[in-house]
Amino acid sequence: MSLRAQDDSIKVRELEEVVITATRNERTMGALPMPVTLVQTPMIKTMGSVRLNDVLTEQTGLVVVPQVNGQGNGIQVQGFNPDYTLILLDGEPIVGRYTGSLELSRLTVGNIKQVEIVKGPSSSLYGSEALAGVINIITERPTANTVRLSSRYATNNTFDMNANAGLVGRKWTASIFANRYSTDGYDLSPQNYGKTVSPFRNYTITNKLTYKFNKDTEITVSGRWFNENQDFAFDVPSNNTFVRTYGVGRSSDWNLNPVLHQRFSQKVKGTLRYYQTNFSTDTQLKRQSDDSVTYTDYFKQKFARVEANLEYFPTLNHSLLLGAGQIDESVETSRYGDATQRLQQTRYAFVQHEWTPILNLSVVSGVRYDNNRVYGDQLSPKLSLRYDWSDNFALKVSGGFGFKSPDFRQLYFNFTNSAAGGYTVLGTEVVLSQIEDLSRNGQISAIIEDPSVIGKLNAERSISINGGFILKPLLGFSMDCNLFYNSIDNLIDTQVVAITTSNQSIYSYKNIQRAYTTGLEANVSYQLLKNLTISTGYQLLYAKDKDVEENIRNGGSYSFYRDPNTLVQGRLTTSDYFGLYNRSRHQGNIKIFYRDERSGWEGSIRVLYRGKFGIGGIRGNIQGEVVPSSDRDNNGILDTYDFFVSGYALTNLSIAKSIKSLRLQLGVDNLFDYTEPIYIPNIPGRLIYGSVQYTLKL
Repeated sequence: MSLRAQDDSIKVRELEEVVITATRNERTMGALPMPVTLVQTPMIKTMGSVRLNDVLTEQTGLVVVPQVNGQGNGIQVQGFNPDYTLILLDGEPIVGRYTGSLELSRLTVGNIKQVEIVKGPSSSLYGSEALAGVINIITERPTANTVRLSSRYATNNTFDMNANAGLVGRKWTASIFANRYSTDGYDLSPQNYGKTVSPFRNYTITNKLTYKFNKDTEITVSGRWFNENQDFAFDVPSNNTFVRTYGVGRSSDWNLNPVLHQRFSQKVKGTLRYYQTNFSTDTQLKRQSDDSVTYTDYFKQKFARVEANLEYFPTLNHSLLLGAGQIDESVETSRYGDATQRLQQTRYAFVQHEWTPILNLSVVSGVRYDNNRVYGDQLSPKLSLRYDWSDNFALKVSGGFGFKSPDFRQLYFNFTNSAAGGYTVLGTEVVLSQIEDLSRNGQISAIIEDPSVIGKLNAERSISINGGFILKPLLGFSMDCNLFYNSIDNLIDTQVVAITTSNQSIYSYKNIQRAYTTGLEANVSYQLLKNLTISTGYQLLYAKDKDVEENIRNGGSYSFYRDPNTLVQGRLTTSDYFGLYNRSRHQGNIKIFYRDERSGWEGSIRVLYRGKFGIGGIRGNIQGEVVPSSDRDNNGILDTYDFFVSGYALTNLSIAKSIKSLRLQLGVDNLFDYTEPIYIPNIPGRLIYGSVQYTLKL
């Protein structure tokens, strides 16, 4: 008998929930040896979520963090920056990380079946960007002829409207989904001109067609189109003053994904897939006084991949997955200081073996080889084990190597964002020459990090171990606990290298030679009543630079501090060193879900907590405010004498009623209206919403 899988949102019951991301083939949750979170449609509907960032914010161990100076939002997994988590849509990557993160609000969840979150290095299957983990959004496949219409209205004049149709024939299924999302934005600093998030409107259209030629051959062709327009209004710094501007930002992407499945025999089946996607964005700002163009910016990315997989099942105790493919990618952007199109090509192959040597023990091993014509060869092995001690207790352990190559952005960025406070980002290949030019022109007021010591970036490598257990001692009670340790060499991090005479920050990149993240993640769920479930989750995280810790122990340069109040110099201990920036030591949640299918009522109360964290490289003009350095004792590390953003809690409520084909919902996110305009601009304050959904069965 397999362990019962947990439906975190509603109740614990006997299920065999199928997950495909962790092993790239269908496996039940109760058989996976690595840490995986499954978020299904009932949970998403009860929460009232409409965008991917809404869903991920509420999951244990995931933190949605803003990028430098609030430009975009990304997801932090096990203490890794957003760059290290691969975001997939039906198994294919979403591109467009022009600020380093993938903007999660681009993705609607109105037509998804489930979100699968794999934590820990997944480079053995997915390559470079999966060093921290993988998030895969699985869209619906229709099972009946239906039409579903829904609309939601929320604070800030925010509209979300969906139309979804599914058709089922004898040999085929087809679906089409359309979404329109718009908002007036919000303003956390009304004393300044412009808004924290400017008004925008976007459209998403997706389609999926599946045709079964016979019992052994099936083809699926899916596509997606996205377009967004945003209306900007900014005060742009210029010659120690501010110029009032207005403009428009545009983003678009599309993809096409044909997939052919072929079963050759009872023991062999294969998959051939092709994926093409293009992403582009551009911004133009004009002076209000004379309509002259004061700022332009554009980014274009093309990505194409062809891949073939073969699954072989020689015996009941063995299965083998083989795969190979090629990726061709190009980027062209004004942010590199020229119009040159930069190209990358990666060829790869992977193998995965699943083995059940004895009853209740499963072993999954694999390795992937990547050859990138810019960064050379990478080998990424992984090994995972699961032992079901009994029906109520299972042990899991996995270990593997991950890697991430520096991208063009980190090498060649030559970009000043006048529209967001005037900060500059320079890649390591251009930072020295650019700082020298600015110094000669008298535009540098302070050098924070000597640009001459910033060398060529190396590929990041990690060794990771995850180990834990699943315990279900009582009917309706479930506990999932996971310990993790990630040792990273050459971790790429942002740093402030200089401050301009107009008090703007200049950023670049560096390798942290030896870093680690380690901690504990636990989820507990208990079904109090037939229709009522309470769950809680907690993550403890330590993320530190090994060299800094060693330097403090040995009395080196990092071991001293100057008290910002008394100016007395003292010596730090290792316990005074908090760790890497923008990581919270504590993060957790408490959720209560109610669902009664018979009466049609459902509702939830969710409290989300994030502990205090330090902000690195934040100073200068941010969101229209002049912010001093967060490094109060000026020793270049985050210690207990520095500035921290205080911990906070968000409370979200929802209630819904279904009456036959009609569903009505009301909700409040961030009930107590918490905001932090400078350091957490992605939290907009209290949001009140109402929605209606109608489903027609044809």
